[in-house]
Amino acid sequence: MQNRYVGDIGDFGKYGLLRALIGFQVGSASEPRLPLGAVWYLYPDEVDSFDGKFTGFLRPTAANDNRFRACDPLLYDTLRCLVKAGHRTVASVRHGDIFPDNTAYYEPSLSYADAPTRATRESRRQTWAQEALAATAAAGLVFLDPDNGLSATMNRFHKKGPKFVFMEDLIPYVHRGQSLVIYHHLGRQGTAEQQIESWSAELGEQLGRVPWSLRFHRGSARVFFVIPSDEHEAVLDARMRDFCQGPWNQHFCLVESA
Repeated sequence: MQNRYVGDIGDFGKYGLLRALIGFQVGSASEPRLPLGAVWYLYPDEVDSFDGKFTGFLRPTAANDNRFRACDPLLYDTLRCLVKAGHRTVASVRHGDIFPDNTAYYEPSLSYADAPTRATRESRRQTWAQEALAATAAAGLVFLDPDNGLSATMNRFHKKGPKFVFMEDLIPYVHRGQSLVIYHHLGRQGTAEQQIESWSAELGEQLGRVPWSLRFHRGSARVFFVIPSDEHEAVLDARMRDFCQGPWNQHFCLVESA
């Protein structure tokens, strides 16, 4: 996650999904409302791509109102205000009305820019991960939002390591009985369906639970893996299917495992 992404089309999708899953979106089942924890994996803003610039969907037109605003009017209007005011930071999300007041946020930046050795990087990442776990201890559902997504090949302590989430990051949350939502940016090696199927199998093998995979069709190719705990499986399944069958169905689809 980078601050410059706040309010773009990807943010609209991710916040809409989370609001529905925790029972906070208008029209979704309100009970039980699951406490949310957001671990941003905040990375320093970069300036070498078009990512974060897709905010045209927030322009007030009849087409945008029907296609996007109708999905979640409060979320849409809140993001439009943030972008118009230039308040594109995760802190603005925390101070807004996007999520309930009891949401736990972990937003310290994770970067190795001033950590030249493996030892300093390892220490930094370990401390960061432990603090993220502590900050989200009371959450029922934890959202992990790495800049790029999951990785099985990147070294955790490479200079780009902070842009990824790794299996060892996920295991403590699962062992703690929390449900997870994981952001993943799809790459160019294989079709989207092949990549989703591969990661779904890997997550199932490593975590003992096969995730639900929701693909978002706007902006960059991305998928959200939902890993429910035993306690939350029934309510999350119902909310996820309602979400994919309602106004959001033109932007999201559930990718069934083979």
